[in-house]
Amino acid sequence: MNTKRLCFALLLAMILSAIPVPSAEAAPYKGYNYNYWGEATPSPVPYLPSRVIDGKQLGIGHFQAPEDIFVAGDGTVYLLDSGNGRIVCMDDKWNVIRVIRQFHKDGKEETFNKPRGIFVSDSGHIFVADTENRRVIELTGDGTFVREIGEPKSDVIRQGFEYFPIKIALDKAKRIYVVGRGVFDGIMEFDADGMFTGFTGTNKVKFNPIDYFWKMVSTRAQREKMELFIPIEFNNLDLDEDGFIYTTTSEVNSNTPIQRLNPTGTDVLRREGYYNPLGDLEYSYVGDNRGGSVFVDIDVSDYGLYSALDSKKGRVFTYSDDGDLLYVFGQNGKQAGTFKTPVAIDRLGEQLIVVDRDLNRINVFEPTEFGRSVNEAVKQYYLGKEEQSAEAWKKVLKLNANYEIAYIGIGKALLRQGKNEEAMEYFHHGMSRKYYSKAYERYRKEVMREHFGTVMTCALIAAIAIIGFAYFRRSRKARRLSAHVH
Repeated sequence: MNTKRLCFALLLAMILSAIPVPSAEAAPYKGYNYNYWGEATPSPVPYLPSRVIDGKQLGIGHFQAPEDIFVAGDGTVYLLDSGNGRIVCMDDKWNVIRVIRQFHKDGKEETFNKPRGIFVSDSGHIFVADTENRRVIELTGDGTFVREIGEPKSDVIRQGFEYFPIKIALDKAKRIYVVGRGVFDGIMEFDADGMFTGFTGTNKVKFNPIDYFWKMVSTRAQREKMELFIPIEFNNLDLDEDGFIYTTTSEVNSNTPIQRLNPTGTDVLRREGYYNPLGDLEYSYVGDNRGGSVFVDIDVSDYGLYSALDSKKGRVFTYSDDGDLLYVFGQNGKQAGTFKTPVAIDRLGEQLIVVDRDLNRINVFEPTEFGRSVNEAVKQYYLGKEEQSAEAWKKVLKLNANYEIAYIGIGKALLRQGKNEEAMEYFHHGMSRKYYSKAYERYRKEVMREHFGTVMTCALIAAIAIIGFAYFRRSRKARRLSAHVH
């Protein structure tokens, strides 16, 4: 019996050893991050490509210019196959559930015209930004028509406004947020009944002093030909658990390519990292790839972590809720795990999914041990489990001893636990002046409270000694003067 068990164990070990396990060496891109000094330094790869999916593999014909993807709470994946004018619904194992090509409205069969955005509500209703038909369509989960939300009507709509919805999202109150092509006024907001209620979150005007000077000295005809000072338009959005809107902006080298808008439309994104969430810090000034990152989509996790997709460099940048750059992966190319024109990103469990419009495929990425440990550390800290977070960060440091964010993460966990002196040491290694100062201030107060009695006793004794010594000197001086007189 023991011999049979031993043989079975050996056979199982041989089978498992034959299964290929992805490694950092197999990645089609190099891992890197930016240190405190803004220098790109090597780092373990956080995610590796695990699967590439196209329409032919699914048995439904090739995808054609897919534009968006959405993962519902139950794990159902909805791909907006724009060029084919269809919605492909798949389960979390990538099996096709249904394909929605048309719907019936007022007794007539209708189709989509180059739709660019999709969102699925908690009730399972599908919202599509049917761009070239200038409308938003709501369908049930099986594709039955519910309603159409057309062009907004209001006194606040400027002259020349054109309604081409490209991205869409709903909050828990069923308010509908729509990003429009060429809409600089902000994000269009509709109530649960589909009535337009206004714009929210306008980007700041890009101001160039030189252009402004020339406009001042130009004639009216010349000014009309010059570029207008208009706000930058949003190109995508996502909502977090608290209903805040995360947005991306396509403007190259914008100072705020990512924003987090509160209910009043004010940007409240935390920017407490070494540098603002901008994507790549190092880039060339010449060539086709010159300039900084251009974000086209963003995905927000349930624990504050968010990933932004850079269409220009073909990379994914992931940040903590404090704005720390946690990791980077991806690259332009044609092999599995690289991109030509990435347009959409979403999360399926711990997997990250990126849609490539020009290569007509879905790229699925699995976290490595490094990426999984970083995610776990951020998640545990977000949930208030400081000890578990610190342990995960220590695991990260074993994989990359130069990962400065891990030192800060451990320091934050220690700070929450009241271990201020230990926290100071970790913040020092993490080059965090802000948190080091906070830990030092708390440690100083802690020392003062702990030794208050001793300090006050010593101060009292010192005061008595000083008073006594002064009294002694005055008395001695008085006696000398009295003896001199007599």
